[in-house]
Amino acid sequence: MATGIIESENLEQEPLLDESVQFEDGYIFRNNRTITSMPDIALTEFVANSWDAGAFNVNITIPSSTGDIISVEDDGIGMSDLEFRQRWMTLSYDRQKRQGNEVAFPEDVPAYKRIAYGRNGVGRHGMLCFADYYTVETWKDGIYNLYDITISTGKTPFRISKHIQSSKVGHGTKISAYVQRRLPDVDNMTDIISARFLYDPRFSVTINGNKIELINHRGIYQEKDIVLKNGIKLHLTIIDSTKTALKSQQHGIAFWISGRLVGRPSWTYGGFQFLDGRFKVAKRYTLIVQTDDLIEEVLPDWTGFIDTPVIREVYTQFKKYVDEFVSSVMAAQVSEIKMDVIRDTRNDLEALSTAGQREVSKFIENITTRNPVISSDFLKTAVEAMITIEEAKKGEQLLSQLSQMSIDDIDRLSDLLKDWDIDDILSVISEIDKRITVVEAISRVFDDKETDELHTLHPLVLNARWLFGAEFDSPMFVSNSALTTVVRKLFKEEDYDLSEIANPRKRPDIVCLKTSTLKAVCTDRADTLADGLMKPDQVLIIELKRGGFTIEAQEVAQAEYYVRQIKKSAVLHSSSEITAFVVGATIGDVDCNKRTDSGIIHVVTYGHLVETANVKLFRLREQLKEHYDEIGDKSLVEKALQTPKQLSM
Repeated sequence: MATGIIESENLEQEPLLDESVQFEDGYIFRNNRTITSMPDIALTEFVANSWDAGAFNVNITIPSSTGDIISVEDDGIGMSDLEFRQRWMTLSYDRQKRQGNEVAFPEDVPAYKRIAYGRNGVGRHGMLCFADYYTVETWKDGIYNLYDITISTGKTPFRISKHIQSSKVGHGTKISAYVQRRLPDVDNMTDIISARFLYDPRFSVTINGNKIELINHRGIYQEKDIVLKNGIKLHLTIIDSTKTALKSQQHGIAFWISGRLVGRPSWTYGGFQFLDGRFKVAKRYTLIVQTDDLIEEVLPDWTGFIDTPVIREVYTQFKKYVDEFVSSVMAAQVSEIKMDVIRDTRNDLEALSTAGQREVSKFIENITTRNPVISSDFLKTAVEAMITIEEAKKGEQLLSQLSQMSIDDIDRLSDLLKDWDIDDILSVISEIDKRITVVEAISRVFDDKETDELHTLHPLVLNARWLFGAEFDSPMFVSNSALTTVVRKLFKEEDYDLSEIANPRKRPDIVCLKTSTLKAVCTDRADTLADGLMKPDQVLIIELKRGGFTIEAQEVAQAEYYVRQIKKSAVLHSSSEITAFVVGATIGDVDCNKRTDSGIIHVVTYGHLVETANVKLFRLREQLKEHYDEIGDKSLVEKALQTPKQLSM
């Protein structure tokens, strides 16, 4: 049998002319963290790869100690040398694009329709969970290829350090490594893998020669086919644990995509809590959802779903089926709970008017229908609170709002009121709302060339002076008549656009120009080095360009001129500092941060201000996006432009 050995030096490509792209040490580990750090994920991926290769038998060998060989071998279709180099050696190999979503079988075995699991080519790196190098043996069409794969740096994150080619009959692939770390536990791996693949009589997996019993759903309580509004087809199977041997960690909703379990069964997915796992019904039943329609929504390592509009819509629609099932099995128990609560609160209920009693009755029906697993204590507390609300001035409105809330929302409201005073809550929310409203309004109008920066953008930015720096977010920054006089002398009569403001005296701090508006504010400090008088100390200049305006070198030069002339004036403090911001929709080929002897000029966009606000507000604007999206552009800008009323003395 002829054997050829090709050393790694012969496999290196010619040096690239542009070597700017380099791979840092550990690139593969950082970008495939779960695969390369969790033995159960790594071995599960190998089984999935064997499935995708059209294998019928997968043999896993796990040694008893480190230093020995761990391996996964299958009788799949195998790879030629060209296929190996195209697939294995390509980062983020797109299997769906290159091979389609159906499995190809060897020619000598009976084929059937089997959906492939692979998407992004990450499972092949699983052996790096146990070692820094591994061996791939694959044979197809009478040709056997062996590759030693080693972690690398520089031009490639991993490389072929050795290649041997010879002849061999049959087909298959074997991946092996000497275990250096994370030696898997055989019993644990057996349990995990058996629970992650649905039983298929044509697919067999063994660990150290012992066949794994892949999960086979027994103890079926109910089955039904579901077609969601978006066309996704689901097959729901409800398992009663009293009729089978399911373990506690297998209770919940289990999503099986093309016969493979996604993540672990749970009653909570993507922020959706379908059922409280503490209730008896949650500990008794498992809901199995089978489909081939969500395979594009699965994470590459199959630990969960990608957060997409499709999967969120699936959660939303599927929840009503879960609620219907829970309601059906809880009906008798809920009826008993309701009667107990009514008896316990009878005296308070009799003190209400007939209309009030009816409202309480409706509330009880509402809350138990929407939350069929509600506890007796919780319902009693809710009813007692509702009776109190019924007697309050705005009780009806508050009752309506509470009736729309979920159990979790009511829990959170209770915790909030326990730790915070109402006045404190309103104060914090008001300030946050004021700032987010201003930022949201800026984001909606700054790119519109029809936007009038004087009447819209300028007041908005003025209300958000904190965007330019925490040091400017102070009531100490005010207009100064001496500074205003200096600023106005910088411009000629033809520079002004007085048509933009009806009465300039009402806004002496604003200079209205034909292409922009300019505002100068400052803090005052006694100048002890000169005459001891209060003079402008920290000076902030904000020049706002009209919506859609691009800032070029000419505008930066103008700002430098303003700063220089103001610095030369005799009105400033002897140690004054001047900071100028030029704000537009976009920035041309200019220096965005320029320090001169007179001061500092910053060039920013309205978009920069919005992003800065997002960071300073801890991304709250993104979390509250739905709330502000409901407010129309006109209403939002009007709200942002509102100024607080001054208290009369």
